[in-house]
Amino acid sequence: MSVTVPVGFKASGATAGIKPSGKPDLCLIVRDTPDEHGCAFAALFTANFVVGAPVIVGRRQREQALKGGPAPRAVLVNAGNSNAATGQQGVINAEQCMAAVAGLLGCRGAEVLMSSTGVIGRPLPVEKLLAAVSGLVRGLGRGEAADAAAAAGIMTTDLVPKTALRQVLIDGRLVSIGAIAKGSGMIAPRLDSAAGPHAPGAGHASGTMLAFITTDAAISTPDLQTALEQAARPCFEAISVDNHPSCSDTVVCLSSGRAPWQTPPAKHADQPMPLLRPGTPAFAAFSAALAAVCEDLSEQIVVDGEGATRIFRVEVRGAATAAACTQIAREVVNSPLVKCAIHGQDPNWGRIVTAAGNAGVRFDPEQTSLHIGPVCVYQAGVPVTAALSDPALKAHMAGKKVHCVLTVGPADTVGAMTGCDLSKQYVVINAEYTT
Repeated sequence: MSVTVPVGFKASGATAGIKPSGKPDLCLIVRDTPDEHGCAFAALFTANFVVGAPVIVGRRQREQALKGGPAPRAVLVNAGNSNAATGQQGVINAEQCMAAVAGLLGCRGAEVLMSSTGVIGRPLPVEKLLAAVSGLVRGLGRGEAADAAAAAGIMTTDLVPKTALRQVLIDGRLVSIGAIAKGSGMIAPRLDSAAGPHAPGAGHASGTMLAFITTDAAISTPDLQTALEQAARPCFEAISVDNHPSCSDTVVCLSSGRAPWQTPPAKHADQPMPLLRPGTPAFAAFSAALAAVCEDLSEQIVVDGEGATRIFRVEVRGAATAAACTQIAREVVNSPLVKCAIHGQDPNWGRIVTAAGNAGVRFDPEQTSLHIGPVCVYQAGVPVTAALSDPALKAHMAGKKVHCVLTVGPADTVGAMTGCDLSKQYVVINAEYTT
């Protein structure tokens, strides 16, 4: 169960024939009601300078919504074609699809957000989407089947669908947060902010990280945007499969404001849920649950990384700032040599330490130590020779999740990244991706 658990949402999935495989390639998530008390919209998009047409349109929609204009209450997603590097025609095509869905839902085109994932540089097959949207709208429903269809409709090279659900009691209301996501390759999200660009990436893209979140919490659009930025960026930006941010990475959250009473009071049971406000315990509880959903999805994405057989987390401590710790961790996680060592169950401390040294953050090797699992393998600038024959180290390296702790100084700081190994299958998948 995922996006239709929160009160006020329906979802569906369909096959439009965009994918040559004939697998599902469309998804629709809809909030039942137009804007009313507690309804809100928030979104984050890739910070890549090369973006898909849906990102261009989505950023405009976000800007309008934050200014009090029309906000999306539906999300249309297609897989198999990213509608990127398609020029102005790509924008026209996206808006045409949005308008078609809006007409069937009885709302404005600006109330439908579109997201696309797949191969870049190919025109969006609009005629196939338009032929399928009426069935997509008719198929809207709630429950496990609807959630599963929506999750399947956004997958590309994913081997498994990705869903998450958290529920939290807030002032007597049972607030639900449901989500679906996709992502397997071209994963190293750098997300923007409504206030401006953030950590821009570079390069072209064909795979994507997408996440669509629904909640029945009552909240304003600006405050939901704040909550989403605080919850999503630390989670999704802390993962990497192949150090390649996509041109289409997107995280969207819709709220309905209709969280039900867990135990209705004797009086005022018909009153709507008060809006969540920053700085209150209620907002903090909601934000924590939202972050838990994002963290759950982000780990599922890494576990399903293209060709992945195991994942590894690199935690760095002691640099001058937490950002510097994260910078070091990112360099280690993205090192092809380290990823190959993880794949081969090789506790190659040399690759980890020297990758850290390439991060552009000064640290003293003589104050540095490295633990892989429970075993210290590097201390004060030299290896711990006996560690390599430690059974505990071998057992840890053979597991599905490897944990490394690199301490580079005395500061009370920490930063971490999670990645996956580099296998032969990853090379095969990406060598054959467009052919």
